[in-house]
Amino acid sequence: MTRVSLEHGLTAQLRKSRDHLGVADICYCYDINSPDDWRCRIKDGVKMMKLFEKRRQLFASSAKALCLWRKKAFYYTKMSDEVTRLFSLPVYVWPKSKMPSRLQVCIEQSGVASLVTISVPCLFSPKLSGRFMLLLDSQEQLEALLERMDDVEKHLSELQMNIVINYGDKINPLVDYNIVTPVSALVLGYLASGEDREDVSRKLKLTMRGVDYHISQLKQVLGAKTIAQLIYQAGLCRLV
Repeated sequence: MTRVSLEHGLTAQLRKSRDHLGVADICYCYDINSPDDWRCRIKDGVKMMKLFEKRRQLFASSAKALCLWRKKAFYYTKMSDEVTRLFSLPVYVWPKSKMPSRLQVCIEQSGVASLVTISVPCLFSPKLSGRFMLLLDSQEQLEALLERMDDVEKHLSELQMNIVINYGDKINPLVDYNIVTPVSALVLGYLASGEDREDVSRKLKLTMRGVDYHISQLKQVLGAKTIAQLIYQAGLCRLV
C-alpha cells in the first residue's frame, strides 16, 4: 500500500464519520495508551511531546484540520499538564484558556470553537488506542456532542476497529514514535515469518552482531526473554 492510497483511504473514512457525527472535522492517530508503558524509550513527558511533533501518521478529514493539528502539536511542550490529562481521560475538552496565546489565535482564525479528544481502546492491543480529535463550530455543538457521548464513542469504537484491521500494520504508533525503529521492525517481521537470524542477516545486509543488537533492543522494549515471547508480544502490539 502506497502512502497516497493510505491517506486516501483513511481520509475517506474520517470524512464519512465527520458527516455522520455532524462535526466540523475529525483528526485521528493510532496511539500508545500511556508513555509510562514505554519508559525504556520515552524517558519523560518532554521527550514524548517532541516525538509526537515528528509523527508522520496523523490523519484528518480535511487538509485544514490536519494543518491545525500539526500546529497544535508544536505547542505540546508548553501544555504538559493538558497533554498528561489527555492520556488519562477518555473524553477531554481542550481548555482554550490554558493554551498559548498564539495557538488560541490560530484556532480562532480557523473558525473552530472547541476541540474534543476522544480516546478509544484498541480491542486488539491493551497498550494501544485510537485518538480522535473532533473540531466543533460552536458551544452548542459541543453541548450536543457531550449529551450523546455514548453513541459517539460507540461509533468511534467501530471506526477504530475498522482502521486497525485495514491499516494498523501501516500506521503502528510504536514505529511512528521510533520506540521501535524501522530496521528493528523489519527484523521482527522476518522473525515472525519464520526466518532465522542468518536469513535476516542476509536479507537486510546486516552483520550477525547487528541482527542480535536489534533483537536485544526489541526484547527490552516489548518485555520478552525469548524469540517466541518476542513474536507473541509483537502480535499484541500489532507489529506483526
